[in-house]
Amino acid sequence: MNGPVHLEGNPRIALVHDWLTVPAGSEEVFREMAALFPGTVFTSQYDPDRIRFLANEEVRTSFVQRLPGSLRRHYLYAPLLPYVYRSFDLRNFDLVLSSSHSFAHGVRKAPHAVHLNYTHTPARALWSPEVDPRGSKTFLHRWLASHLRRLDLEASKRPDVFFANSRTTAERIRRFYGRDSQVIHPPVHVAKWQDVGRVDEDLGYLYWGRLIAYKRVDLLIRAARAKGFALQIVGSGPEEARLRRLAADVPSVEFHGRLPDEQLKALMARCRAFLFPAYEDFGIVVVEAMAAGLPVVAFGEGGASETVTNETGVLFSSQTLESLLGGVEEFESRTFDSRTLRAQAWKFDVDVFRGRYARAVSEAWKAHREGAT
Repeated sequence: MNGPVHLEGNPRIALVHDWLTVPAGSEEVFREMAALFPGTVFTSQYDPDRIRFLANEEVRTSFVQRLPGSLRRHYLYAPLLPYVYRSFDLRNFDLVLSSSHSFAHGVRKAPHAVHLNYTHTPARALWSPEVDPRGSKTFLHRWLASHLRRLDLEASKRPDVFFANSRTTAERIRRFYGRDSQVIHPPVHVAKWQDVGRVDEDLGYLYWGRLIAYKRVDLLIRAARAKGFALQIVGSGPEEARLRRLAADVPSVEFHGRLPDEQLKALMARCRAFLFPAYEDFGIVVVEAMAAGLPVVAFGEGGASETVTNETGVLFSSQTLESLLGGVEEFESRTFDSRTLRAQAWKFDVDVFRGRYARAVSEAWKAHREGAT
């Protein structure tokens, strides 16, 4: 499916997303949403130099846009965002399509409108401290998290329909918000990785993604130290300096920073497998690895449990060094077929998302017009 979807009655569409400052997985979902259903974009902060797919669209930001450091350290202003999103004026819009991993689902629609939310996860720092402990570090953090949870629970009543990016997220929506949702896996550009040819395995194991605490890249470094295997780390983020210090005595670990796709593909072609120790809501990079013919060794909860099969990788049971090393040992005793890996990746291709999301929105809009929503 290519191009915008026509909806009966030509509704005025508002597109809402959490801060648009960092190009990552949720922004790829929003890109597809905006292409299928063009409209006016609302977000707390927007960096046009980094989020380029909205260059020709109308983007309305909040007062946070003008605050110091809001485009580079967006998380500083997270406590303000429940108020920011509910203050946006959406009275002139008939259909609200929000994309949220924080507070964007909290916008207020007009009485005649319908609001469809795509949830990447309820905010992890508020609801899943075992995954993201930032909301529980000190008494002040815990007090603030408690206050924001109350606001978020109130905001969760505003969407008319929830879509979830995985069964893991659907369960969180049910448990935390008491709402049902329809699972629509996020888009993966599978074709982009099909030209990776496996030429060698001399560079060992590979990780790529943001370097943030809950990704647990520290586990990979400890595993490389324990077993002496080569580990290539691609990406950047607030944890980079700490991780480099942790790996200072492990010569088999190499940091590459952010790489253009062609350089990343060159690494893929010479690595044995992709290591993924994170408890992730979905994990687009896991599917990208399989699309490139790379088997996966991943933590067996969250999104990886929905995408990795016994024929495409190994799932280890806990985020511990012992469990990870057990997964690597099992991987090394097995063989994997690149055709099977690539076939599994196609199940999550961008065209699959486009078809499912377009159909879900069209059906919800039709039901709303008929008075059934």
